[in-house]
Amino acid sequence: MNRGPLTMNRLTTWLAVILLCSTSLWADAVVNSVEKIHYTQAQIRDLGFEIAHELRCPMSVNQNLFDSGAPIASELKGQIFLMLEQGESKQAIIDFLVQRYGEKIRYQPSLSMATAALWFGPILLLFGIIGFAALLIREQRKHQDTNGNTYE
Repeated sequence: MNRGPLTMNRLTTWLAVILLCSTSLWADAVVNSVEKIHYTQAQIRDLGFEIAHELRCPMSVNQNLFDSGAPIASELKGQIFLMLEQGESKQAIIDFLVQRYGEKIRYQPSLSMATAALWFGPILLLFGIIGFAALLIREQRKHQDTNGNTYE
């Protein structure tokens, strides 16, 4: 009689292990089965050129990948077109290149704490200049008013 509950516990344990393993395998299959995009040759060309225009060449100063003649630019353009032929999305390609070369490869860096000064710095500088100019004008008017009253 003692064997009955013990066998039931073993059966329950095995069923739980099988259920966990099958759930884990199913979850891995779902995560790894990201749908690949099927592009036409014209779409690959247009999207490849678009991505190459948006990214900066790591070797050339102030040139995008499309315009750069550096060997690394040719390699990266080839990588972009290869990834497009493999069905990768534009964002996946850009994320791959940013991970590989850093945020500096983008002409427009994403908004983060590290790049907040790039995004908001010019606006804050403009407001600072306007505020400083307003204070100078106000002080000059006060000075003119006080000088004007002493001569009367």
